[in-house]
Amino acid sequence: MIITGKEICKFIIVVFGVITAVLLPALAQSKPSISAEAFGQLPSFKSLKLSPEGNRMASLRNYKGKTTLITQSMDPSEKGQWHAIALDGAEYNWFRWLTNDRLAVSVRMPVNENGVKYITTRLLALDWNKKNPINLVKTQRRIGANVKTRTMSQFQDKVVSFLPDDPDHILLALDHDRMNHPFVYKVNIHNGKRNIHVRIASKIDGWMADKKGVVRIGFGGHKTNSRIIYRESKEASWQKIANYDAVKDDAPFHPVGFSADPKVIYVSATAQNGFEAIFGYNVETEEFVENIAHQEGADVTDFYQDDVGNILGYRYYDDKSHIVNLDRLWQRIGNMTAKFFPGQQATIVSQSKDKKKFIIKVSAAVIPGDYYFLDLNTNKIDWFSEAYSGLDVEKLSPMTSVSYKARDGLEIPAFLSLPIGKNAQKRLPTVIMPHGGPFARDQYGYDYWVQFLTTRGYAVLQMNYRGSTGYGAAFKELGEKEWGGKMLDDINDGAKWMITQGYADPSRLCIMGGSYGGYAALQSLVKEPGLYKCAVAMAPVTSMLRLYNDFKKFKDLREKYMPYIRSEEDSLSDISPVNNIDKINVPILLVHGTEDRSVDYRHGESFAKKMKQQKKDIRFITLKDGDHYLSLQKHRIKFLREVEKFLEKNL
Repeated sequence: MIITGKEICKFIIVVFGVITAVLLPALAQSKPSISAEAFGQLPSFKSLKLSPEGNRMASLRNYKGKTTLITQSMDPSEKGQWHAIALDGAEYNWFRWLTNDRLAVSVRMPVNENGVKYITTRLLALDWNKKNPINLVKTQRRIGANVKTRTMSQFQDKVVSFLPDDPDHILLALDHDRMNHPFVYKVNIHNGKRNIHVRIASKIDGWMADKKGVVRIGFGGHKTNSRIIYRESKEASWQKIANYDAVKDDAPFHPVGFSADPKVIYVSATAQNGFEAIFGYNVETEEFVENIAHQEGADVTDFYQDDVGNILGYRYYDDKSHIVNLDRLWQRIGNMTAKFFPGQQATIVSQSKDKKKFIIKVSAAVIPGDYYFLDLNTNKIDWFSEAYSGLDVEKLSPMTSVSYKARDGLEIPAFLSLPIGKNAQKRLPTVIMPHGGPFARDQYGYDYWVQFLTTRGYAVLQMNYRGSTGYGAAFKELGEKEWGGKMLDDINDGAKWMITQGYADPSRLCIMGGSYGGYAALQSLVKEPGLYKCAVAMAPVTSMLRLYNDFKKFKDLREKYMPYIRSEEDSLSDISPVNNIDKINVPILLVHGTEDRSVDYRHGESFAKKMKQQKKDIRFITLKDGDHYLSLQKHRIKFLREVEKFLEKNL
């Protein structure tokens, strides 16, 4: 059956039928040696979610090298039925159980419209056994003399509420009527019929509803003037509770939830110690009235409430990820998993509505991920599946937290991974690996790039340079205007630290990264000539002018990135690898997908063309239909094979 978004896309739900025991071996992976194929495989399991009653499960699995949604029964009366739903021309974004029988599935697709490339999303609903699939956002026609189709929303999966007391409907934000300023619609999950639920004259581009499904917060603005509006109840009037310049100022707070008191909301805000924390905020008195969750020396990154609004806990990162359990049941489970899995990270990834059945993920740097099924009815915890099959974990390398000083004295946190058996060995061939984003961070855990390299004998250093998230507002703000400046200095100072500490052989040092990390790999050759012997760049930014012009087309990107790109000292050309090819004199491996919607393929293509024109040493690999994330298994394997050959030749 084909479901279409009329003017944009077409995708097919491919019916594989019920997967019985006869077909189960096709889903399992053989256990080869730890090869590029083994490291490059897509996860065997991820995003496991129990149905509300806990008797069914949906998950994303590796099926013939593509990520596929699989639903299965865990009820003996349904004889272990499996169903597979695959997409053609689209990727899974997220999915969720709407009822015990029906799911919502968000998919994303690349679009090229009038030369502008971007991503669009669609929202499907279907029964767990694949029956009754529909596109929840159908094109409707205006009523009047001039009948014409409405404009289709770019993003059709912005669910405002799953309406816990109304299982037949959801609330969905759609900008069919006003571009970039969506109204809230009440949508029937069985037939897609919808009616406007919240309409407001103010230019609002995002909404939040409380746990009862009442829309009570809106985000919006005009140009860079942003504001947050609020109402205590469905009957109350809207009021403005925050107003700020989105480019020049930080938001005073970010709403993250609702309390039982209609005058108090939960917000994320910068505490006096400079780190993000969760507070209760009284909208009437404009005061922070309670410190809900905080952590000295780290940002609180996630805040958890259950379906009725009870606070469950929060997450923060230091060297590792930590979840602080505030709910008694979560505390009980946390104590149990800490006993069973010492030194590993155990996380609740799904639970039944009655909080009796749970899926627990256990992971570490040398454990890609094991999933366990916990049943409190029987007080039993059983191994369920592994995230990656075919990996000999005995050959994986531990990850160590380290730090070093940048040239201006700033302490830079980092992770060091050394090949097994070579911890005491000095002067190793080394790969410096800055993360992408750049507004992200590396963290402790399994990384298939890192482990692939360490099993080949390379030391790997990953650093969280200034501008990285999770280390407080001051650390992040140090990255402003330093896209091609001190952020790169931090990365290169990490390479020098590896040499002075004796880990790295200075004659066998390479830099490798993707996205911003790919940009850093290329521009570091310009900024620090002679430091590296080669570079690997996957989907890199190569032209800051092209990136700047692309960002101007999208409001959110413009507000997020401009403060970090602009600099009074350097022009866009100064910090663009494509404009400094004459300064690059080492071999480069550059890999880019043709359907990249985060960093346009033309970045890689134009850079490679100019390198070849100047007779520079470059190997340019085009991944046909490849995206920004190596989402296809064949592309992951191709990338790793090319990296292996390139490093063998140049290090």
